[in-house]
Amino acid sequence: MVEIKMIAICQSGGEFVMDKDGTLSYRGGDAHAIDIDDQIKFNDFKVEVAEMFNCSVNTMSLKYFLPGNKKTLITISNDKDLKRMIKFHGNSVTADVYVILEDNFLPGVSNLPASRSSRTTLSEAVPPIDAPLAILEDITQPDNSFVAPLDLDVVDDTNNVDVHIEDQQIDPLEISPIPPLLASNDEKHAKGAQQWQNTITGVGQRFSSVHEFRESLRKYAIAHQFAFRYKKNDSHRVTVKCKAEGCPWRIHASRLSTTQLICIKKMNPTHTCEGSVVTTGHQATRSWVASIIKEKLKVFPNYKPKDIVNDIKEEYGIQLNYFQAWRGKEIAKEQLQGSYKEAYNQLPFYCDKIMETNPGSLATFTTKDDSSFERLFVSFHASLYGFVQGCRPLLFLDSLPLNSKYQGTLLAATAADGNDSVFPVAFALVDAETNDNWHWFLLQMKTALSTSCPITFVADKQKGLKESIAEIFEGSFHGYCLRYLSEKLIRDLKEQFSHEVKRLMIEDFNAAAYACRPEIFQRCIESIKSISLEAYNWILQSEPQNWAKFIFSGCKIQLHDI
Repeated sequence: MVEIKMIAICQSGGEFVMDKDGTLSYRGGDAHAIDIDDQIKFNDFKVEVAEMFNCSVNTMSLKYFLPGNKKTLITISNDKDLKRMIKFHGNSVTADVYVILEDNFLPGVSNLPASRSSRTTLSEAVPPIDAPLAILEDITQPDNSFVAPLDLDVVDDTNNVDVHIEDQQIDPLEISPIPPLLASNDEKHAKGAQQWQNTITGVGQRFSSVHEFRESLRKYAIAHQFAFRYKKNDSHRVTVKCKAEGCPWRIHASRLSTTQLICIKKMNPTHTCEGSVVTTGHQATRSWVASIIKEKLKVFPNYKPKDIVNDIKEEYGIQLNYFQAWRGKEIAKEQLQGSYKEAYNQLPFYCDKIMETNPGSLATFTTKDDSSFERLFVSFHASLYGFVQGCRPLLFLDSLPLNSKYQGTLLAATAADGNDSVFPVAFALVDAETNDNWHWFLLQMKTALSTSCPITFVADKQKGLKESIAEIFEGSFHGYCLRYLSEKLIRDLKEQFSHEVKRLMIEDFNAAAYACRPEIFQRCIESIKSISLEAYNWILQSEPQNWAKFIFSGCKIQLHDI
């Protein structure tokens, strides 16, 4: 069989835009080329792409278009998928591969439309490209302020809801229905909703509030599989009719005088629309989704939106999209754990209590000029004492992007205990990873640590820490992370090498880092020189005194696998 070779044009950092004819085009971002053939393994390909874009293989997915089809993205998830893509593009010199980095989005949320791959379901595709702009803005809005923005859903016009608001205390968006959902007559769907068949019993039934009546009405409609729309809806009266044209089903409830009770005054329980046969969806809201999943979320905090979509469809016959499930989960989390806004507002109290109840600890925060959150530093006395008394004078500095509502970055300082296990020393939450924030973090570390012993810091070379460490911790040492250097070496090489050649260079590089004598170090880098002069020169310019064991002046222990 003739071997198929081509160039994979890997693109990342851009966005998909839908054209008028429904086709998708990718705009912006960076692009890199990789030589591939039909013998390449998926894991090797994915690792090479991750190295190229400096990301984790666990937070990225690879997608492509079929030739001649710019409307459907196909997911590459194993060797067969990769070979299939190469085969489909066998007549082309190149194939476009789109690298989707999940870290750039909220947890589990993709900005791609649904794929028709056998491993990609409808629940994985959210929000749709043609989703209302307000929804997309709500997903991506970065804000670390103490005062959270008003959190709103968007009314989908396809439900034709007539809402009359006569009292400002009622939020019209609270009664906004989710877009048309799928009806089902399957028995397993009925089982999930049969408990709601009698939530509405008829004229005279009373409810403690308008909200309770609305929730009961939604459950009743789901159980009986029909859709409705509001004719009147305010703080003291609600009038609803069947959504099907000409169907006489309707209900009217209003407040009993001098009370807050809502009572059903009129009701025509007859449907002529044949129920779910002619309706196109059920009434549901984000708060309804939250009420359904809240108890399960208590038991399973990592309950994923795609699992919520599947469970609600299976139990109630309702098809949510990924975004609706995610919003419902966020509301349920807020009900169970409190809001982000409340948590940020409690930071002053939190810091005071840490220092009051844990003497010797340091907890402090700063705000911006507009009083919005900027950064928080916390180091508990037990961690500081444990580091000084029980750990080697060695600190690892690293960062992690946060996927919470307000995003931000976590900065952390960890040590290695007597068992070479990770020992947390301090952490900080900042608005972004910048040289200034790292400088501030190290200043707090200096304040918290009561030791004059020189410390060896291990951190990435490019984080702007070299100057800050030398300035703040005078006499200490800065060791470069070998794994980071290895990844950067491969990324910076302009020459094209096979996977096997790259592996050999990395092995020689590691051997040079662990070399105990200069002649062994020289022999290792000479081996790299025989493969690539560019790689050899790169290593000589990478400041070996900060990572080569035989010459490093700091704490000489097994740092390099971190």
